[in-house]
Amino acid sequence: MNYGIVSLRFESMTDAFREGREIGFDGLEIPFNQIEYENELIWSDEGIQTLNHLREQHGMAIPSCMGGRYNLRNFVDDDPEVREEAERLMLRLIDQCAMAGIPRILVAFFGDGAIEGEEGIRRAIHGVSRCAPRAESQGITLALETTVDVDTHLRLVDGIGSDAVAVYYDVGNACRFGWDAPSGMRVLAEHDLLEQVHIKDMTLDHKNMPLGEGDVDWDAVFGTIREIGYDDWLVLETPGSDNPRDDYAAWLEFTREGVGD
Repeated sequence: MNYGIVSLRFESMTDAFREGREIGFDGLEIPFNQIEYENELIWSDEGIQTLNHLREQHGMAIPSCMGGRYNLRNFVDDDPEVREEAERLMLRLIDQCAMAGIPRILVAFFGDGAIEGEEGIRRAIHGVSRCAPRAESQGITLALETTVDVDTHLRLVDGIGSDAVAVYYDVGNACRFGWDAPSGMRVLAEHDLLEQVHIKDMTLDHKNMPLGEGDVDWDAVFGTIREIGYDDWLVLETPGSDNPRDDYAAWLEFTREGVGD
């Protein structure tokens, strides 16, 4: 098993690589979150050079790029110009991640970008379908993380019809939306669509909590991870902390012990 953490939990990218390695993480999930996307490191050749330097210096992998910007302006927007922009940026982001050796992109559909109703499903399928061939050619997986249930995820992936599209499953969000996370992970694993997993604890009233202090059934979640033989990346999307070394180390140990690693 590999263990990662989202880089946004640290003061800077330099701190994320250095402190993340010192705490014991294997890798970082880097962001593509800003509306002013030109400022993201992944967006420029110089930024990629910085990421590669930090990765080599600290011996950390970059398993994924978090496309959080797509929560704000994405493929399901009512404005066709925004939908066109989402496609254009994703095509470029795919190329940039390929250049940086980052194998997957979290394609987010939350907030203003949540998939709603049949029209939302249709737009999501259309937009991602137009980007999937580029992802296939570059060896990148587009990992969908959404507010819809597992059956709708299967509809989305089937409608897109590309081996470069899978699902990024967040066990905290499953609790938040009232889904059965173990069942969802089993279904996705059976269809070979469980691309990556976010480790996050949530309460039923949607609060992001330290691991073990929310309403996620961790015995069931960790038991399912073992049962289905998932052995790839578990990425912690835990709350920020004023004492990251101790807290993130404790949450990493909580996860390691839970999966029996």
